[in-house]
Amino acid sequence: MKKFALLVSVGLLGACANLGSQPPVPVTSPVVQAFRDICLQTAPSFAEAHRVARQHGVTEMTDMGFATVGFNADKSLSIQVKVSHECVVTSEAQEDDSLTRQLLSAAAINAGTTVPRKVPVRMMIAGQPFILMHDREGGEAFVMLKPE
Repeated sequence: MKKFALLVSVGLLGACANLGSQPPVPVTSPVVQAFRDICLQTAPSFAEAHRVARQHGVTEMTDMGFATVGFNADKSLSIQVKVSHECVVTSEAQEDDSLTRQLLSAAAINAGTTVPRKVPVRMMIAGQPFILMHDREGGEAFVMLKPE
């Protein structure tokens, strides 16, 4: 029985090693910087997200009823904000393999915690739980939403 307990303990420790943190990377991508400013820094309410988005060139904004969406002039950057629930920044596809690490570094700095290894990740930001994602299908989508 002791051998079994030892084997289980070693297995669990090995699994936890993969869930640890990674060193932060500099946030150099303009789209990750926009996500940091528009979403991370206006959380948890996102009430100021529209104002901050204007600083990143997002001037066309439309209230769609379920959320407000906006674009910059050439449509290369867009936002979707549902106040107190969700904030998304999207862009065209980028050839930068560090974007997810940059997102996680920006979120960790904002949350005052270590940098997670992968997305999706659940983090406490401004004292409230959020799920962060980076979807690369058809472009770049950086997503921050409150869990239901």
